[in-house]
Amino acid sequence: MRVAVVGGGIGGLSAALALRAAGAEVTVYERVTEPRAARAGHGLVLWHNAVLALRALGVGPEVEKIGHELHRHRFLDARGRRIAEWSMARMAGRLGAPVYGVGRPHLHALLADRVGEDLVTGFRFTGFTATGDGVVVRFGEGREERADLLVGADGLRSAVRAALLPGDPPPRYAGFTAFQGVIRLPGSGMPEHTFLSTWGRGRWFVCYRLSDDHVYWDGVLGDRVAPRLGESPLGLLAAEFDGWPDPIPGLIAATGADDVTPVHVFDRPPLRRWSHGRVTLLGDAAHPMTFNLGQGAGQAIEDALVLGEELAGGDVPAALAAYEARRVERTARMVRRSRANGELTRWRHPIACAARDAFMRLTFDRLVYRETYRLTMAVDFTGDADAIGAGRSAGDGDLTAEGSET
Repeated sequence: MRVAVVGGGIGGLSAALALRAAGAEVTVYERVTEPRAARAGHGLVLWHNAVLALRALGVGPEVEKIGHELHRHRFLDARGRRIAEWSMARMAGRLGAPVYGVGRPHLHALLADRVGEDLVTGFRFTGFTATGDGVVVRFGEGREERADLLVGADGLRSAVRAALLPGDPPPRYAGFTAFQGVIRLPGSGMPEHTFLSTWGRGRWFVCYRLSDDHVYWDGVLGDRVAPRLGESPLGLLAAEFDGWPDPIPGLIAATGADDVTPVHVFDRPPLRRWSHGRVTLLGDAAHPMTFNLGQGAGQAIEDALVLGEELAGGDVPAALAAYEARRVERTARMVRRSRANGELTRWRHPIACAARDAFMRLTFDRLVYRETYRLTMAVDFTGDADAIGAGRSAGDGDLTAEGSET
């Protein structure tokens, strides 16, 4: 079986590894010509399910080398008062895999090196034509490639999705913008092995270490927070997070003007189907979600594994139907939950925010902790049977929160 994967991001590269393991001949076509541009980005969190999925792809040891373990998720309000704290370390022991903070470029480079020469750059997808037993994939400058299957893994504004669903509306703005930075800052005051999430009025700040001396941070502002004329992103952030608890002001102050990137956050309403004939979608091309659950990359990697498992049988239409049956509802739940969580960060009225924080203090340590793990760990791929079995049991209701690690 010959498979064309359009999009050389984390999802597309994961798909290449999974499909190669299923016996397919795979080529990944990436639009950009400079590999460093394809690897652009900042940090991301690989939750337990993503780590299990990467192990199933055969890159577990390499991920362990580039990842910085996160042992706890600490929630604070804008005055530095505790809201909740989740133990990731305890769940790592139960599920057989830790949570890592990783540099997105490092994870991309790891996967690209493993895919090797099957990743080709400078191919701009322009369309496809279905044939009786395959697909003709068209690229810029009149280039064509024939394949038994076309996989669109080309992100939020997927050209493959647009060709497959020409009447599809554009992505929807989630109502907030994330200003992202990575800085080398020994002695930053960033707690060890901690994902720090601080909530305010129409503002949200998250930060965690990518290594012993590199810190990733996100200053998130709702759409009602607007810069003044001539104000730089760093100036805006310094003003909006002035007086917030350490290490937030220090992280912003230590960041250079060229080292902060504004990212407007979008998603799409979930689809009921994303395959037709011998064409399918994967990752953000199929189910883009906001980052409020930290599951965008994890779900793309899960997609890749499930697609590989189903295609191992060789019947493409049947495999795509089974792939959708296993993935559509799970990812739809992720999209909806992520968007709902993001709405909470946009609240600005002081009474509403006080009620939100009180609700979080009452429910996050146990109820929300438990339900979040049930959702994220209801994995639907196989791979490492022992490790994945632990994840399945957690998803099946065997998860309890006995209290938080301090």
